Amino acid sequence: MSIGKRRPKAPRAQLRSLPSASAKQSRLARQRARLVALSVVATAVVACAAIVHGSGPPFSFRLGERPDREIRVNVKEFKVRNQTKTSNERQAVVDKVPPSMVNDPAPIKDLADRLDDLTVTIAKSGRFEDVPQTLRGAWKLKPETYLDIKAATDTPQRRDNLHVQLQKAFLPLLENGVLGPEALPRNEESSSMLAIHNVGQPWSDSRLVPRDRVVPERIVKPGGPAQHDFVSAFTMPRTGEVLFQLVADRIDSRPTLTHEPEVTARLRNEARARVNEHFDTFTKGDVLVEQGQAIGEEQLILLRMEHEAAQSALSLGDRARRAVGILGLVAALFLLTGYYVFWHEPRIAGDLRHITTVCGLVVLCLVVVRLLANQTWNAEVVPVAIAAMILAIAYSANFALMATFGLSLLTCMTLGSGISYFLVVMGGTAAGALALNEVRTRTKLIKVGATAALGYLLLTWAAGLWEHQSIDLIRSDGLWRAGWGLMAGFFLGGSLPFLENAFGIVTGISLLELGDITHPLLQELVRRAPGTHNHSITVGTIAEAAAERIGANALLVRIGAYFHDIGKMLKPHYFVENQVGSTSRHANLAPAMSTLIIIGHVKDGVDLGRQHHLPEPIIDLIEQHHGTTLVEYFFHEANRRSGANPDGSTVHENAFRYPGPKPQTREAGILMMADSVESASRTLSEPTPSRIEGLVSDLIDKRLRDGQFDECGLTLREIAEIRECLIKSLIGIYHGRVKYPEQRTA
Repeated sequence: MSIGKRRPKAPRAQLRSLPSASAKQSRLARQRARLVALSVVATAVVACAAIVHGSGPPFSFRLGERPDREIRVNVKEFKVRNQTKTSNERQAVVDKVPPSMVNDPAPIKDLADRLDDLTVTIAKSGRFEDVPQTLRGAWKLKPETYLDIKAATDTPQRRDNLHVQLQKAFLPLLENGVLGPEALPRNEESSSMLAIHNVGQPWSDSRLVPRDRVVPERIVKPGGPAQHDFVSAFTMPRTGEVLFQLVADRIDSRPTLTHEPEVTARLRNEARARVNEHFDTFTKGDVLVEQGQAIGEEQLILLRMEHEAAQSALSLGDRARRAVGILGLVAALFLLTGYYVFWHEPRIAGDLRHITTVCGLVVLCLVVVRLLANQTWNAEVVPVAIAAMILAIAYSANFALMATFGLSLLTCMTLGSGISYFLVVMGGTAAGALALNEVRTRTKLIKVGATAALGYLLLTWAAGLWEHQSIDLIRSDGLWRAGWGLMAGFFLGGSLPFLENAFGIVTGISLLELGDITHPLLQELVRRAPGTHNHSITVGTIAEAAAERIGANALLVRIGAYFHDIGKMLKPHYFVENQVGSTSRHANLAPAMSTLIIIGHVKDGVDLGRQHHLPEPIIDLIEQHHGTTLVEYFFHEANRRSGANPDGSTVHENAFRYPGPKPQTREAGILMMADSVESASRTLSEPTPSRIEGLVSDLIDKRLRDGQFDECGLTLREIAEIRECLIKSLIGIYHGRVKYPEQRTA
């Protein structure tokens, strides 16, 4: 007997092992999911720390800023190129390089040969009239000039000496040349010296000649150096003066010098390159900017040079310590945010997709901040504002506020800014995020951007006045930040559809578009199942009022109610609200089969929703609005038939329950209650307020005892408020009317 009692225990132990193995697998799956989530967060922490660290300590000074302390050199020494001194010395060297000129002495040599021929002709003539008239006219020869030349050539010896002296007199003109009126460009007209070389000679054989010795006006000047050189070549000064006067009238018409711009430019570039750059040396302790002094362009260059020198002087150990410190600070911020998410944002904490998306958004925000850090437009507030507004739309304003705090701190660490900049970014961004309570219109995001812009503007002025910054800098920063805050609203307005797809969210704008009666699914529901459509509209009305009562998403509940029974359109006549006449389609079906048809409308509705690309929150409401409730009518019918049949099998309650899941959100719980009480209220023959109140209380209490609201987050107080609101709404629907005398009872 004892053996017989022990035998059934084996299968019980075996039955217990199955849930144990399943629980173990479930536990392992949860552990793997946690490890993956932790690895994603750890990767984001390392990435953010790397972005914040960058190439070293950030350069935090800006043009026009007034530091509140004296800024001194903190490195041993650094050198800064003295651009002014280098440029001045190079320009002085360049100015010393004369223009390069090439001399073609042929015109002057021709003039000398013609003058020599004139002296020979005069020497051979007997009198002035014997000189040919054309020669006299060409040289404008006068009798007294003729006599002076005749006296210098009256003997063969004098004639030969005059020929030699004439060649010697022309030698300076042949070597130096004659400058034409437009031989030099305007930028070279101030040059006092010229580098001249003859045709066929290299430029290296050039000789420096004063410009006065080649300008025709200077050459023919009476008593000038050119005349002196010419006359001194003759033993008889009178003869030299006479011949020079003949030459002076013809020199300006015979220029011989040509400018060489390419050679001149090359020589000057070579001279410029030979001058080394000058550097000013700054040593540790030297004052770069006085306290309260506005940072100008020169000071900004010095500060940047000192910053670069300090970065290059950092050792590997210094960089490693700084990296570890930044990693610790970033990890602490992520830990603080993670603690908040774990306790207050279960939708994020329990979904790897949401965790990955949020971490990716934070990393992307810091990447954009780093890219904009070197600009002067104050555009680094844009990624912070956009990220915070996206989180406010996707999750909640409280979470966006928490994220704004962390992003503002990370941005200040990246830019090396102080507490005033943190207050500006944090305050302006928080103003925009907190204004995003619900997005139902296109202008809502623009208004939010304007709110953030106003916050940036006011806080920039307050922080600037507090730090005694210049009014010009405050005004510039305030206008830039306000403009970027407004642009963030416009950007979000244009990218909202893409954000909804990326984050799996649905905004009020999308919900209002879905609730349009022209939606294909609603049109089909009206055509195929008008009773179900009427039921859905009524459920949406009473559920929306209940959601508003407890502060849930009323618009989501109403639009979800419109679609919650769309699966019934595939088999509409199996549902009582669409049946015409007294004959039911379930009369000839087994209760189990009828239950499958009834339950199937949930799965059919989910499939239709996915086919028509309904948002996930709407599909969740379709899937969860019955939870795991019991199809009571057919369950009791199955029990009745089983009791009447001695050979009937035991009826299992699980076979008559919806597959679930149970409502996971407050909105799904509200929809479940509104759907059940609206359907049941239609069965009341006399829907008096007391009967409606009793019906609603019984149905809600039954689902409460059944554990249907265990996972949706509704409190008992909220359930009580929903009950009262539903009772009030149904009483309003079934309110009594005055019976007119001509009316007869149906």
